[in-house]
Amino acid sequence: MSERTKVHRAPHKESFDPVAARSIVERAFIANVAIVIGGQPYSLPVACSPYGKELLLHGSTASRLFKHLSEGAPACITITHLTGLVLARSSFESSMHYESLMALGSARIIEGEEKVSALEILTDHLFPERRSELRASTEKEIKATTILAFPLTEISVKISQGQPDDPESDLGADVWAGILPITTNYGVAIPADNLRPGLPIPDYIARWVIG
Repeated sequence: MSERTKVHRAPHKESFDPVAARSIVERAFIANVAIVIGGQPYSLPVACSPYGKELLLHGSTASRLFKHLSEGAPACITITHLTGLVLARSSFESSMHYESLMALGSARIIEGEEKVSALEILTDHLFPERRSELRASTEKEIKATTILAFPLTEISVKISQGQPDDPESDLGADVWAGILPITTNYGVAIPADNLRPGLPIPDYIARWVIG
């Protein structure tokens, strides 16, 4: 944490637990990356993966966002996991359960053999056990891809949890109150239209879990 990442609004939700921070990163598939280009702020979702004390970011070499990130431009990255709705007895007190992480810093571009290894790590994070049956990426495909490592040293973590915080004057109202959990899961796999007939759904997909 730094002065820049100190939580000012609802500071009781701030977490300094490194295990909680790591859990947020390890469950993330998408990070929202914010950057200022020509005085205009932009925020875009980017595929991501944990990478030691850094976060891998995957994009195209033609991407304006990634061109600026590759030049070391300062950025802000956020990851959010929505875990529930808090249904209070008023709209004002109703809220959400979530786990979020914000990181400030500048990315470094990954090249050479480290780039190939980082791309494999990203693939394994997004599609566990699948890489062994895929064809290898071509040199052209690797050149068309930018992979960056963003530091996770200057971060802020917020975790919102707990019961509805209704004022005592609302407790007698005949309005249901409580928690509605939100979960994310994989659905039933849908074969591609041009799939060769008879190819079964891989067994490993049944082992994929989120969270």
